[in-house]
This record gives sequence, C-alpha cells and structure tokens, in this order.
Amino acid sequence: MVESVAVANPITIPFNRFCAVGTEFQYVQEAIDAQHVAGDGPFTKKCHQILEQSLAVPKALLTTSCTHALEMAALLLDLQRATK
Repeated sequence: MVESVAVANPITIPFNRFCAVGTEFQYVQEAIDAQHVAGDGPFTKKCHQILEQSLAVPKALLTTSCTHALEMAALLLDLQRATK
C-alpha cells in the first residue's frame, strides 16, 4: 500500500493555455485567409525550413503526434513486425 504525502504548496503547471507573445493572431488570420488551417501548409513548410537551418540537417519533418513520429521512425528504420 502506498501512503499519500501532503504537500504544503503544490506547484500547478498550466497546460493548454494560450500565451500570445507576438504576431500569433496575424498568423492565424493568414491561415484562415489562405483557407489552409490544417497541417502540411505554408506554416508547416516555414517550420521545416527553420528547423533544418537551426539544426543544420538536410531534412526536418513535423508530425501530428508522438505516435506518428514513432511510426515514421519505424518506417525509416525499415523495422519488421518481429523486430522488438
């Protein structure tokens, strides 16, 4: 059995809260005006370029989730079903 411990001042981390620091609203409006608010659009391409330049790599790809990233890695490594 695990005994619970009371914490005097628990620290809460505010997840999923929007924080505008610059031109976010302008970028959202650009995406709406272009009628492309999903992935693989102009902003995704800009993000790819920034990552490739910053990391000095030939190709950077964004995924919609960690699961997709793991699936992509498995495909790139040519892992087979029996591989663990």
